[in-house]
Amino acid sequence: MELIIFERDSYYRMLEEMMGVVYQTIRKAKEDAIDAKGDSHDFISTREAMRLLNVKSRNRLYELRDAKLIEWYQHGRKILYSKRSIIAYMKSQKIS
Repeated sequence: MELIIFERDSYYRMLEEMMGVVYQTIRKAKEDAIDAKGDSHDFISTREAMRLLNVKSRNRLYELRDAKLIEWYQHGRKILYSKRSIIAYMKSQKIS
């Protein structure tokens, strides 16, 4: 029998990295499952739109919206963005 010994800090660092990979894999699988559902989940919040576009400021999101590069909807005070239009915009910006 072989015995492997870790220092406490090394063990917890390794455990933290492994859990990060597991959570990232689960998050990716969940996003893929949502994408596979189609149009029923097409509307996303401002925060989700910013995350999807990888923008840090709301002003950049508002610029895209005002330039009519992405679709958005307003119901009362709540603003929703079309996930499909954001993905189409991102694909149009691809440099080949």
